[in-house]
Amino acid sequence: MKRPINFSILVATAILLTPALGYADGPQLSPERLNMLDRRGYFTPPFKQAVHDLVDAKKAVVDAKAQEEKLNGELPELEKQLTEADDKTKVLHKQFDELNHVDESEFVELQKAMTNPDAKLEEQRILAQAYVWGYPSSPHQEEAQKDLADVQKKIADQAKAEADAEAARVAAHAKLVERAQAKDLNVNEWRDLLLTMSKQDLLKFLGKPDGATQDEWVYNGAWTLDPISQQKVGLHISFNGGRVINVSETAH
Repeated sequence: MKRPINFSILVATAILLTPALGYADGPQLSPERLNMLDRRGYFTPPFKQAVHDLVDAKKAVVDAKAQEEKLNGELPELEKQLTEADDKTKVLHKQFDELNHVDESEFVELQKAMTNPDAKLEEQRILAQAYVWGYPSSPHQEEAQKDLADVQKKIADQAKAEADAEAARVAAHAKLVERAQAKDLNVNEWRDLLLTMSKQDLLKFLGKPDGATQDEWVYNGAWTLDPISQQKVGLHISFNGGRVINVSETAH
């Protein structure tokens, strides 16, 4: 005996399978439509569950399609960003390569300066210091630091030598002045001591001359030893523009 068909199920199925007015793509299954039919008592529990599963599946398909369309719409922008990022990476690589090249070229210039016998020590120091500060991660950093230390030592040694020479010069001049006050200089030593001295300074140093003209002063007495006669004679001092240009012995 055939089982009677539930009239309510037939009605619900017909409603569900009938396209809504204004839609050409099939039945519009929605939660609102299902709830309306459910309130009218058309659905049995199994049928209601099956219909809900159908609606959920259709919604999932629609959502997936919308997500795909969204991703497809965003894809050109993502590709553009990826291309820009790739371009920036290439630029950074290029800049890095250029910096490496500058590093090498600067080191070559530093070595040329360090081995140049005519280069000034201060110029070498500046180049070495600039390299040490400018390229801290350079593979040549240790060599550059050694160059810097070497040139700094040379500068320090030179400064010490100059200071020692100046101290010796000052000491020698003081000794010369001491001997001059004792009138114990030969004529060449007098010339070295008095050369370029002004008339005012000469007055302070030797006092008033025994005879004077515009360009010549004479100091009589035992000022220096005549190498020929081995006798003490005076000094004859010549001026130009108010400054000593020559010192000689007076006639005896």
